[in-house]
Amino acid sequence: MNTPAKETCDQAVTNALQEGLADLRERMGSDMARWRWDAIHHAVFPHQGLDAVSVLRPILSRSVPNGGDWSTVDVGPVAAASPYDQISIPGYRQIVDLSAANDSRFLDAVGEAGHFLSPHYDDFLGDWRAVRHRKMRMTRSDVDSGALGTLRLTPR
Repeated sequence: MNTPAKETCDQAVTNALQEGLADLRERMGSDMARWRWDAIHHAVFPHQGLDAVSVLRPILSRSVPNGGDWSTVDVGPVAAASPYDQISIPGYRQIVDLSAANDSRFLDAVGEAGHFLSPHYDDFLGDWRAVRHRKMRMTRSDVDSGALGTLRLTPR
């Protein structure tokens, strides 16, 4: 670190801790008992291709409060440039049950539809945050019972 005076390791660590605490107090208030990591740590789901367009970002991209860090089961790493935004995210989760029960489950991070006007554009975000999965429908009767509709493609 380039500082005017030499620092000991203890001084550098103490200064970093004090600066970090000051930043957190500014963001979450002075009552540490009320601090929650997910109040400032967000999983960010940028729209592929259009997140770079600043006027479209609030319409197309999504983020949700999220716990976790680099060492938890639900990994939630951050980068030094934006220390509270989690941009490395498990986009698809799957649990495969190879038993006769066939209870396999999955979840796509954002939603089922790729079109932002669809009600299914971001309908999985709450389940993603809560680590809830959807049942994989593996039989025709399960598929038919859970279908939202039927699309028939017929040749001209």
